Amino acid sequence: MKEFRFKIIIILAALVLAVYLLWPTYKDYSNTKSITETVTKKQEEIKRTLPEITKQDLQKKLIAFEDSIRVSDPSIAETRQKRIKLGLDLQGGMRVVLEVNTVKLMEKLAKNPDDVFKKVLTEAEKEVALSNESVVDIVGRKFEQRQIRLSRYFGTIREDDDEILSRLKEDSEDAVSRAIEIIRNRVDQYGVSEPSIQRQGSRRIIVELPGVAKEEEAKNLLQGTALLEFRILKDPEFAVSLMQKIDNVLAGKNLEDTTKTDTTATVKIEAKDTSLIAADTSEQKQLSEEEFKKEHPFFAIAMLDPQGQSADAYVRENQKSLLTQYLNREDVQKVMPNNVEFVYSAKPVGVDKGENIYMMYLVNKNPELTGGVITDAQANIDPSTSSPIVSMEMNSEGATDWA
Repeated sequence: MKEFRFKIIIILAALVLAVYLLWPTYKDYSNTKSITETVTKKQEEIKRTLPEITKQDLQKKLIAFEDSIRVSDPSIAETRQKRIKLGLDLQGGMRVVLEVNTVKLMEKLAKNPDDVFKKVLTEAEKEVALSNESVVDIVGRKFEQRQIRLSRYFGTIREDDDEILSRLKEDSEDAVSRAIEIIRNRVDQYGVSEPSIQRQGSRRIIVELPGVAKEEEAKNLLQGTALLEFRILKDPEFAVSLMQKIDNVLAGKNLEDTTKTDTTATVKIEAKDTSLIAADTSEQKQLSEEEFKKEHPFFAIAMLDPQGQSADAYVRENQKSLLTQYLNREDVQKVMPNNVEFVYSAKPVGVDKGENIYMMYLVNKNPELTGGVITDAQANIDPSTSSPIVSMEMNSEGATDWA
Protein backbone atom coordinates (compact mmCIF):
# COMPACT_ATOMS: atom_id res chain seq x y z
CA MET A 1 0.00 0.00 0.00
CA LYS A 2 2.87 2.36 0.87
CA GLU A 3 4.55 1.56 -2.44
CA PHE A 4 1.30 2.31 -4.33
CA ARG A 5 0.92 5.59 -2.46
CA PHE A 6 4.51 6.55 -3.28
CA LYS A 7 3.86 5.96 -7.01
CA ILE A 8 0.74 8.17 -6.89
CA ILE A 9 2.74 10.94 -5.20
CA ILE A 10 5.44 10.70 -7.90
CA ILE A 11 2.83 10.83 -10.69
CA LEU A 12 1.02 13.80 -9.11
CA ALA A 13 4.31 15.62 -8.57
CA ALA A 14 5.22 15.06 -12.24
CA LEU A 15 1.81 16.36 -13.35
CA VAL A 16 2.09 19.45 -11.16
CA LEU A 17 5.59 20.11 -12.51
CA ALA A 18 4.37 19.67 -16.09
CA VAL A 19 1.48 22.11 -15.55
CA TYR A 20 3.88 24.59 -13.93
CA LEU A 21 6.31 24.42 -16.86
CA LEU A 22 3.58 24.50 -19.52
CA TRP A 23 1.57 27.33 -17.95
CA PRO A 24 3.74 30.19 -19.39
CA THR A 25 3.40 28.64 -22.87
CA TYR A 26 -0.38 28.42 -22.55
CA LYS A 27 -0.55 31.96 -21.16
CA ASP A 28 1.63 33.29 -23.99
CA TYR A 29 -0.59 31.56 -26.55
CA SER A 30 -3.67 33.15 -24.96
CA ASN A 31 -2.01 36.57 -24.86
CA THR A 32 -0.97 36.32 -28.50
CA LYS A 33 -4.46 35.30 -29.57
CA SER A 34 -6.02 38.17 -27.61
CA ILE A 35 -3.50 40.68 -28.99
CA THR A 36 -4.11 39.47 -32.56
CA GLU A 37 -7.85 39.97 -32.16
CA THR A 38 -7.32 43.45 -30.70
CA VAL A 39 -4.95 44.43 -33.52
CA THR A 40 -7.45 43.17 -36.11
CA LYS A 41 -10.16 45.36 -34.59
CA LYS A 42 -7.73 48.30 -34.57
CA GLN A 43 -6.97 47.67 -38.25
CA GLU A 44 -10.67 47.82 -39.15
CA GLU A 45 -11.05 50.98 -37.09
CA ILE A 46 -8.12 52.70 -38.84
CA LYS A 47 -9.46 51.72 -42.27
CA ARG A 48 -12.83 53.24 -41.38
CA THR A 49 -11.40 56.50 -40.04
CA LEU A 50 -8.55 56.78 -42.57
CA PRO A 51 -9.79 55.17 -45.80
CA GLU A 52 -6.94 56.69 -47.87
CA ILE A 53 -4.12 55.42 -45.66
CA THR A 54 -1.37 53.57 -47.52
CA LYS A 55 -0.57 49.93 -46.80
CA GLN A 56 2.87 50.88 -45.48
CA ASP A 57 1.55 53.53 -43.08
CA LEU A 58 -1.16 51.16 -41.88
CA GLN A 59 1.44 48.48 -41.19
CA LYS A 60 3.55 50.93 -39.16
CA LYS A 61 0.57 51.98 -37.05
CA LEU A 62 -0.41 48.37 -36.38
CA ILE A 63 3.14 47.38 -35.39
CA ALA A 64 3.37 50.35 -33.01
CA PHE A 65 -0.06 49.52 -31.57
CA GLU A 66 0.85 45.86 -31.04
CA ASP A 67 4.16 46.82 -29.40
CA SER A 68 2.35 49.21 -27.05
CA ILE A 69 0.07 46.37 -25.91
CA ARG A 70 2.97 43.99 -25.31
CA VAL A 71 4.99 46.45 -23.21
CA SER A 72 2.01 47.82 -21.28
CA ASP A 73 1.73 44.65 -19.19
CA PRO A 74 5.04 43.25 -17.80
CA SER A 75 3.46 39.79 -17.41
CA ILE A 76 3.14 39.48 -21.21
CA ALA A 77 6.90 39.81 -21.69
CA GLU A 78 7.55 37.57 -18.67
CA THR A 79 5.40 34.69 -19.94
CA ARG A 80 6.88 35.08 -23.42
CA GLN A 81 10.36 34.77 -21.96
CA LYS A 82 9.45 31.61 -19.99
CA ARG A 83 7.43 29.87 -22.70
CA ILE A 84 8.64 26.72 -24.42
CA LYS A 85 10.82 27.82 -27.32
CA LEU A 86 9.41 26.32 -30.50
CA GLY A 87 11.61 25.95 -33.54
CA LEU A 88 10.79 27.09 -37.03
CA ASP A 89 9.14 23.75 -37.89
CA LEU A 90 6.65 23.93 -35.00
CA GLN A 91 6.07 27.67 -34.68
CA GLY A 92 6.26 28.65 -38.32
CA GLY A 93 8.00 31.70 -39.66
CA MET A 94 10.43 32.45 -42.42
CA ARG A 95 13.72 30.86 -43.48
CA VAL A 96 15.84 32.84 -45.91
CA VAL A 97 19.10 31.87 -47.60
CA LEU A 98 21.15 34.90 -48.59
CA GLU A 99 24.32 34.88 -50.67
CA VAL A 100 27.08 37.46 -50.59
CA ASN A 101 27.98 38.57 -54.12
CA THR A 102 31.69 37.79 -53.93
CA VAL A 103 32.02 38.07 -57.71
CA LYS A 104 30.94 41.71 -57.46
CA LEU A 105 33.43 42.20 -54.63
CA MET A 106 36.29 40.97 -56.80
CA GLU A 107 35.19 43.30 -59.57
CA LYS A 108 35.35 46.21 -57.12
CA LEU A 109 38.80 45.18 -55.84
CA ALA A 110 40.33 44.81 -59.31
CA LYS A 111 42.57 47.51 -60.73
CA ASN A 112 42.05 48.39 -64.39
CA PRO A 113 39.59 45.55 -65.24
CA ASP A 114 39.62 44.95 -68.99
CA ASP A 115 37.48 42.81 -71.32
CA VAL A 116 39.50 39.68 -70.49
CA PHE A 117 38.90 40.19 -66.76
CA LYS A 118 35.17 40.76 -67.28
CA LYS A 119 34.93 37.61 -69.42
CA VAL A 120 36.65 35.54 -66.72
CA LEU A 121 34.28 36.91 -64.07
CA THR A 122 31.25 36.11 -66.24
CA GLU A 123 32.44 32.50 -66.64
CA ALA A 124 33.19 32.25 -62.92
CA GLU A 125 29.74 33.62 -62.03
CA LYS A 126 28.06 30.87 -64.06
CA GLU A 127 30.17 28.21 -62.36
CA VAL A 128 29.56 29.69 -58.92
CA ALA A 129 25.80 29.23 -59.34
CA LEU A 130 26.31 25.46 -59.69
CA SER A 131 29.05 24.98 -57.10
CA ASN A 132 29.78 25.45 -53.39
CA GLU A 133 33.43 26.11 -54.16
CA SER A 134 34.96 29.41 -53.08
CA VAL A 135 34.55 32.17 -55.65
CA VAL A 136 38.20 33.17 -55.14
CA ASP A 137 39.37 29.62 -55.96
CA ILE A 138 37.21 29.50 -59.08
CA VAL A 139 38.45 32.87 -60.34
CA GLY A 140 42.07 31.94 -59.53
CA ARG A 141 41.72 28.70 -61.51
CA LYS A 142 40.21 30.54 -64.49
CA PHE A 143 43.17 32.93 -64.66
CA GLU A 144 45.62 30.06 -64.22
CA GLN A 145 44.05 28.23 -67.18
CA ARG A 146 44.65 31.33 -69.29
CA GLN A 147 48.18 31.69 -67.92
CA ILE A 148 47.42 35.18 -66.65
CA ARG A 149 49.07 36.36 -63.44
CA LEU A 150 46.69 37.72 -60.82
CA SER A 151 49.03 40.67 -60.19
CA ARG A 152 47.77 42.05 -63.48
CA TYR A 153 44.52 42.93 -61.70
CA PHE A 154 45.19 42.58 -57.96
CA GLY A 155 47.98 43.46 -55.56
CA THR A 156 51.44 44.45 -56.70
CA ILE A 157 53.75 43.08 -59.40
CA ARG A 158 56.01 41.60 -56.71
CA GLU A 159 53.27 39.37 -55.22
CA ASP A 160 52.77 35.86 -56.54
CA ASP A 161 49.38 34.25 -57.17
CA ASP A 162 49.29 32.41 -53.83
CA GLU A 163 49.81 35.63 -51.87
CA ILE A 164 47.11 37.44 -53.85
CA LEU A 165 44.65 34.54 -53.52
CA SER A 166 45.24 34.46 -49.76
CA ARG A 167 44.50 38.19 -49.48
CA LEU A 168 41.41 37.93 -51.68
CA LYS A 169 40.10 35.14 -49.46
CA GLU A 170 40.60 37.35 -46.40
CA ASP A 171 38.66 40.14 -48.12
CA SER A 172 35.90 37.67 -49.01
CA GLU A 173 35.73 36.35 -45.43
CA ASP A 174 35.57 39.92 -44.13
CA ALA A 175 32.72 40.76 -46.51
CA VAL A 176 30.65 37.78 -45.31
CA SER A 177 31.34 38.64 -41.65
CA ARG A 178 30.23 42.24 -42.23
CA ALA A 179 27.10 41.01 -43.99
CA ILE A 180 26.21 38.80 -41.00
CA GLU A 181 26.74 41.73 -38.64
CA ILE A 182 24.53 44.00 -40.75
CA ILE A 183 21.79 41.35 -40.94
CA ARG A 184 21.91 40.81 -37.18
CA ASN A 185 21.55 44.56 -36.56
CA ARG A 186 18.60 44.77 -38.95
CA VAL A 187 16.88 41.75 -37.38
CA ASP A 188 17.35 43.33 -33.92
CA GLN A 189 15.66 46.50 -35.18
CA TYR A 190 12.77 44.42 -36.53
CA GLY A 191 12.20 43.07 -33.02
CA VAL A 192 12.18 39.32 -33.83
CA SER A 193 12.65 37.15 -30.76
CA GLU A 194 15.25 34.36 -30.91
CA PRO A 195 16.31 34.68 -34.54
CA SER A 196 18.91 32.29 -35.95
CA ILE A 197 21.65 33.67 -38.21
CA GLN A 198 24.17 31.10 -39.40
CA ARG A 199 26.84 30.96 -42.02
CA GLN A 200 26.73 28.20 -44.64
CA GLY A 201 29.80 27.50 -46.70
CA SER A 202 32.02 30.32 -47.92
CA ARG A 203 29.40 32.83 -49.03
CA ARG A 204 25.87 31.90 -47.90
CA ILE A 205 23.96 33.04 -44.81
CA ILE A 206 20.88 31.28 -43.41
CA VAL A 207 18.42 33.46 -41.49
CA GLU A 208 15.52 31.92 -39.54
CA LEU A 209 12.84 34.24 -38.17
CA PRO A 210 10.38 32.25 -35.99
CA GLY A 211 6.86 33.62 -35.78
CA VAL A 212 7.32 36.22 -38.52
CA ALA A 213 4.13 36.54 -40.55
CA LYS A 214 4.98 39.79 -42.37
CA GLU A 215 7.11 38.05 -44.96
CA GLU A 216 7.40 40.91 -47.45
CA GLU A 217 8.47 43.37 -44.76
CA ALA A 218 11.12 41.01 -43.40
CA LYS A 219 12.49 40.38 -46.90
CA ASN A 220 12.75 44.09 -47.56
CA LEU A 221 14.55 44.48 -44.25
CA LEU A 222 17.12 41.75 -44.97
CA GLN A 223 17.73 42.67 -48.59
CA GLY A 224 17.78 46.44 -48.20
CA THR A 225 20.77 48.36 -49.48
CA ALA A 226 23.11 49.69 -46.81
CA LEU A 227 23.86 53.43 -47.04
CA LEU A 228 26.64 55.28 -45.26
CA GLU A 229 25.28 58.34 -43.46
CA PHE A 230 26.84 61.08 -41.35
CA ARG A 231 24.52 62.32 -38.60
CA ILE A 232 24.92 64.78 -35.76
CA LEU A 233 24.53 63.68 -32.13
CA LYS A 234 21.94 65.68 -30.22
CA ASP A 235 22.93 67.88 -27.32
CA PRO A 236 23.27 65.81 -24.09
CA GLU A 237 20.95 68.08 -22.12
CA PHE A 238 18.25 67.73 -24.78
CA ALA A 239 18.78 63.96 -25.01
CA VAL A 240 18.51 63.38 -21.25
CA SER A 241 15.40 65.55 -21.07
CA LEU A 242 13.76 63.50 -23.84
CA MET A 243 14.75 60.24 -22.15
CA GLN A 244 13.13 61.41 -18.90
CA LYS A 245 9.93 62.24 -20.77
CA ILE A 246 9.90 58.77 -22.32
CA ASP A 247 10.56 57.20 -18.92
CA ASN A 248 7.61 59.11 -17.43
CA VAL A 249 5.31 58.06 -20.28
CA LEU A 250 6.24 54.41 -19.84
CA ALA A 251 5.75 54.66 -16.08
CA GLY A 252 2.40 56.43 -16.51
CA LYS A 253 3.61 59.64 -14.84
CA ASN A 254 2.69 63.24 -15.57
CA LEU A 255 5.13 64.84 -18.01
CA GLU A 256 5.33 67.92 -15.77
CA ASP A 257 7.35 65.84 -13.29
CA THR A 258 10.13 65.27 -15.86
CA THR A 259 12.89 67.32 -14.23
CA LYS A 260 11.97 66.95 -10.57
CA THR A 261 13.92 63.79 -9.87
CA ASP A 262 17.21 62.41 -11.11
CA THR A 263 16.06 58.97 -12.19
CA THR A 264 18.80 57.86 -14.55
CA ALA A 265 20.22 54.44 -13.94
CA THR A 266 23.98 54.45 -14.41
CA VAL A 267 26.66 52.06 -15.53
CA LYS A 268 30.44 52.31 -15.61
CA ILE A 269 32.65 50.70 -18.20
CA GLU A 270 36.31 50.08 -17.42
CA ALA A 271 37.51 49.44 -20.96
CA LYS A 272 36.33 48.00 -24.22
CA ASP A 273 35.61 44.27 -24.03
CA THR A 274 35.89 44.25 -20.25
CA SER A 275 33.28 43.73 -17.55
CA LEU A 276 30.78 46.42 -16.77
CA ILE A 277 30.24 47.51 -13.19
CA ALA A 278 26.70 46.87 -11.98
CA ALA A 279 24.18 49.68 -12.37
CA ASP A 280 23.65 51.81 -9.27
CA THR A 281 22.00 55.12 -8.30
CA SER A 282 21.03 56.85 -5.09
CA GLU A 283 17.37 56.25 -5.88
CA GLN A 284 17.94 52.64 -6.90
CA LYS A 285 19.57 52.00 -3.53
CA GLN A 286 16.23 52.85 -1.91
CA LEU A 287 14.19 50.74 -4.34
CA SER A 288 14.29 47.06 -5.09
CA GLU A 289 15.19 46.01 -8.62
CA GLU A 290 11.55 45.26 -9.46
CA GLU A 291 10.37 48.57 -7.96
CA PHE A 292 12.97 50.48 -9.95
CA LYS A 293 11.90 48.74 -13.19
CA LYS A 294 8.31 49.70 -12.47
CA GLU A 295 9.11 53.30 -11.54
CA HIS A 296 11.65 53.84 -14.35
CA PRO A 297 11.11 51.28 -17.14
CA PHE A 298 13.21 53.20 -19.68
CA PHE A 299 16.23 53.87 -17.46
CA ALA A 300 16.13 50.29 -16.17
CA ILE A 301 17.14 49.29 -19.72
CA ALA A 302 18.97 52.35 -21.08
CA MET A 303 21.68 53.03 -18.48
CA LEU A 304 23.56 56.34 -18.53
CA ASP A 305 27.22 56.75 -17.61
CA PRO A 306 27.47 59.33 -14.78
CA GLN A 307 31.15 59.97 -15.53
CA GLY A 308 30.57 60.73 -19.20
CA GLN A 309 29.84 64.12 -20.73
CA SER A 310 27.32 62.70 -23.20
CA ALA A 311 23.84 61.23 -22.99
CA ASP A 312 24.83 57.96 -24.65
CA ALA A 313 23.18 54.98 -22.95
CA TYR A 314 24.36 51.40 -22.41
CA VAL A 315 21.89 48.67 -23.44
CA ARG A 316 22.23 44.92 -22.96
CA GLU A 317 21.92 42.84 -26.12
CA ASN A 318 18.95 40.82 -24.85
CA GLN A 319 17.04 44.05 -24.03
CA LYS A 320 17.44 45.81 -27.40
CA SER A 321 14.25 44.23 -28.73
CA LEU A 322 12.19 45.35 -25.70
CA LEU A 323 13.63 48.86 -25.88
CA THR A 324 12.72 49.05 -29.58
CA GLN A 325 9.15 48.06 -28.68
CA TYR A 326 9.07 50.80 -26.03
CA LEU A 327 10.22 53.42 -28.54
CA ASN A 328 7.63 52.28 -31.11
CA ARG A 329 4.73 52.78 -28.71
CA GLU A 330 2.21 55.32 -29.91
CA ASP A 331 2.29 57.32 -26.65
CA VAL A 332 6.10 57.43 -26.73
CA GLN A 333 6.09 58.55 -30.37
CA LYS A 334 3.94 61.53 -29.34
CA VAL A 335 6.74 62.94 -27.13
CA MET A 336 9.48 62.11 -29.66
CA PRO A 337 10.35 65.02 -32.00
CA ASN A 338 9.97 64.12 -35.67
CA ASN A 339 13.56 65.07 -36.48
CA VAL A 340 15.41 62.71 -34.10
CA GLU A 341 15.76 58.98 -33.51
CA PHE A 342 17.69 56.53 -31.33
CA VAL A 343 20.29 54.27 -32.97
CA TYR A 344 22.59 51.51 -31.61
CA SER A 345 26.31 51.09 -32.04
CA ALA A 346 27.18 48.62 -34.81
CA LYS A 347 29.40 46.57 -32.48
CA PRO A 348 29.35 45.90 -28.72
CA VAL A 349 31.28 48.44 -26.64
CA GLY A 350 31.87 46.00 -23.80
CA VAL A 351 30.83 42.79 -22.07
CA ASP A 352 29.09 42.27 -18.74
CA LYS A 353 28.70 38.77 -17.29
CA GLY A 354 29.25 37.25 -20.72
CA GLU A 355 26.61 39.45 -22.37
CA ASN A 356 27.32 42.06 -25.04
CA ILE A 357 26.66 45.71 -24.18
CA TYR A 358 25.73 48.17 -26.93
CA MET A 359 25.70 51.96 -26.95
CA MET A 360 22.52 53.86 -27.85
CA TYR A 361 22.72 57.36 -29.33
CA LEU A 362 20.17 60.10 -30.02
CA VAL A 363 20.88 61.58 -33.47
CA ASN A 364 19.25 63.74 -36.11
CA LYS A 365 16.94 61.65 -38.26
CA ASN A 366 18.09 63.31 -41.49
CA PRO A 367 21.78 62.82 -42.36
CA GLU A 368 24.06 65.81 -42.97
CA LEU A 369 25.96 63.83 -45.61
CA THR A 370 25.70 60.39 -47.24
CA GLY A 371 28.25 58.03 -48.72
CA GLY A 372 27.32 59.36 -52.15
CA VAL A 373 29.70 62.32 -51.69
CA ILE A 374 32.72 60.07 -50.96
CA THR A 375 34.96 59.51 -53.97
CA ASP A 376 37.64 57.41 -52.25
CA ALA A 377 38.32 55.87 -48.83
CA GLN A 378 41.40 54.13 -47.45
CA ALA A 379 42.09 52.38 -44.15
CA ASN A 380 45.26 53.65 -42.44
CA ILE A 381 47.01 53.68 -39.08
CA ASP A 382 47.29 56.90 -37.11
CA PRO A 383 51.06 57.34 -36.53
CA SER A 384 50.52 59.22 -33.25
CA THR A 385 48.12 56.75 -31.60
CA SER A 386 48.67 53.57 -33.67
CA SER A 387 44.87 53.31 -33.94
CA PRO A 388 43.07 52.45 -37.20
CA ILE A 389 41.63 55.43 -39.06
CA VAL A 390 39.80 55.95 -42.35
CA SER A 391 40.97 58.61 -44.78
CA MET A 392 38.22 59.89 -47.07
CA GLU A 393 38.11 62.03 -50.15
CA MET A 394 34.86 63.81 -51.03
CA ASN A 395 33.50 65.55 -54.07
CA SER A 396 33.02 69.34 -54.07
CA GLU A 397 29.53 69.09 -52.57
CA GLY A 398 30.65 66.89 -49.69
CA ALA A 399 33.80 68.93 -49.02
CA THR A 400 31.77 72.15 -48.84
CA ASP A 401 29.17 70.73 -46.44
CA TRP A 402 31.85 69.07 -44.29
CA ALA A 403 33.74 72.30 -43.91
